[in-house]
Amino acid sequence: MKSRVALIGSLAAGFWVMAAEAFASSPPVLFDPPMSPRNANYAMEVSLDAANHLLKGHERIRWRNITDTATSDAWFHLYLNAFANNESEFFKESGGRLRGDSADRTHWGYCRVTSLAAVRQDGTLAPLKQLFPLSDKTVMRVELPFPVPPGGELLLDLFFEDQLPKVFARAGYAGNFNMAGQWFPKLGVFQGANGWNCHVYHANSEFFSDFGVYDVALTVPENYVVGSTGVEWGTEEKSAGRKTVHLHAEDVHDFAWTASPDFIEENSTWEDVRIRILMQPGNRDSIKRYAAATKKALELFAKWIWKYPYQQITVVDPPANGMGAAGMEYPTLITAGASPFLPGSVLVPEVTVVHEFGHQYWYGMEANNEFEEAWLDEGINSYYETRIMDDWFGPQNSIFNGLFGLHMGDVAMQRVQYISIPDMDPVVLPAWKYFSNGSYAVMSYSKPVMMLKTLENILGREKMDAVMRAFFMKVKFTHPATDDFVKIVSEAAGRDLSPILQPLLHGTGTVDFKVAGVRNTPQETASGFDLSKDPPVPFGKEKDRKSKEKTRYEAKVTVQRKGELILPVEVLVTFDDKTAKLETWSGEGRYITFIYPKKVTSVVVDPGGKVPLDMDRLNNGWQANDDSAPASVTALRFNRCFETLYALAAGLF
Repeated sequence: MKSRVALIGSLAAGFWVMAAEAFASSPPVLFDPPMSPRNANYAMEVSLDAANHLLKGHERIRWRNITDTATSDAWFHLYLNAFANNESEFFKESGGRLRGDSADRTHWGYCRVTSLAAVRQDGTLAPLKQLFPLSDKTVMRVELPFPVPPGGELLLDLFFEDQLPKVFARAGYAGNFNMAGQWFPKLGVFQGANGWNCHVYHANSEFFSDFGVYDVALTVPENYVVGSTGVEWGTEEKSAGRKTVHLHAEDVHDFAWTASPDFIEENSTWEDVRIRILMQPGNRDSIKRYAAATKKALELFAKWIWKYPYQQITVVDPPANGMGAAGMEYPTLITAGASPFLPGSVLVPEVTVVHEFGHQYWYGMEANNEFEEAWLDEGINSYYETRIMDDWFGPQNSIFNGLFGLHMGDVAMQRVQYISIPDMDPVVLPAWKYFSNGSYAVMSYSKPVMMLKTLENILGREKMDAVMRAFFMKVKFTHPATDDFVKIVSEAAGRDLSPILQPLLHGTGTVDFKVAGVRNTPQETASGFDLSKDPPVPFGKEKDRKSKEKTRYEAKVTVQRKGELILPVEVLVTFDDKTAKLETWSGEGRYITFIYPKKVTSVVVDPGGKVPLDMDRLNNGWQANDDSAPASVTALRFNRCFETLYALAAGLF
């Protein structure tokens, strides 16, 4: 106990000096000045017992109160306790299945805090009692021996032990592959008068935490390759065939790492960013696919939003028996997923890397509350996933690029998912309150894609890019909410977008545009006196006129809006003289009728597919019986049938 007191006593002279002493030298300075508030800083010394998949750690936290309200307590996430037993909220809600993966109920995990103390100003320790609001212990609360005023700092010292579970729901081990995600005791977010935001770990929810600096000394077997958030800046050889890897990250709100002796490491660069790929040996042929996708994402995010500011991005390929860890994002580290049996025409590796990299901007730097408003990360990120994949492979090929002659785009896939369950819940809802996991996925991912694509089509691509760039630049390294999004994008667009966005975000309404009717009415040939003449003169004899004049028509085209959403839509009307007219309807009212002085041969509502929120495109077209089938109408019907079949097939898995 005395040695621990002496160690912690050095904090009185400067808490972070201790971290430098423990690591023998100083980590690099990555950003000067800082990009974020850096109010939650962690220094950790962690050892991996690879044989037993056990972690033992010493953690030191320096937290600063950046609100205008004092706090007398602190709340922690202990996420791994979700996998301690089948009584956790996570297991009750998921049934032990999530993201296509099933839990191994014979290999559980946990996070246990073995000691915890606050550090007084004189460097002495004030032991803290651990309090658990719920039995699953994914949230821990401590009462502080002294309040932390606005601008004040809290220094905490704790020891913890993690038992990694078999890989499930992002984290764990599979053979000698270790994925440590959401693995250490981590503070919630203090929100002033609203207290600590620190929800239990729910099956559908992801994460929320504050920005800071991380210094981690990780001890592993010497033959293990380590990948992590941030950068590796030093390695020390230890006895008994072990080594300590020194890791450092700045302006991030989480820290994850992976370790395995099997990784094949491949390095490349995009401009000044190092791309580090840690690949399973059996998937080495996919290294080029991972690298190309990472570079394309770096390129287009730099073009459309902001240049990636970090020095490195690490892409991790989990083993086949650890795919529960695949497809996940952490600051400057992502996990993907590949297979030697996956043909190049199925773009799963590409879309996974593009999607997970995109999280570096929304989850990573925007840093919204994913527990309560998941769409601000998942939805916006999925929109940019479709943008990048369509730009790269083309809108019709960005998921299936010729598999057995099959082509399908990313937006079409997102639309299929949206129309499968479009109205059970609103988009903005705490993650654990959705009707089902499927509804959570649609409302957090697919519907926001449809919403943002529709907004893009209303504003135009150039304005949309300016609007989204303005939003990101305004909120990066903060914790924005949905109201911030609506306000900022409206300001950037130069118009109030809330009438479009609010019903889509907070309501459950849908829209279905339909050609309700087309009537071509022959007009009677004029007879009697022609009053346009002075004096009036008789029209020509009726029989003579009929033989000389082509029958005139009055055409009426009625388009109906079914559902509660009001959105603008285009209508393409083609006439018997081979001319066409593109109409625009605001969507207000239940229907609109267009009148023309000539015969209509075909009508297509939303011919450019600018309203992907339209629920049923089979009713978007009409053609005259004596007219050859317009290709656009036929294509709409074929695509809609294909989407339906795809949705049915997807429901089987």
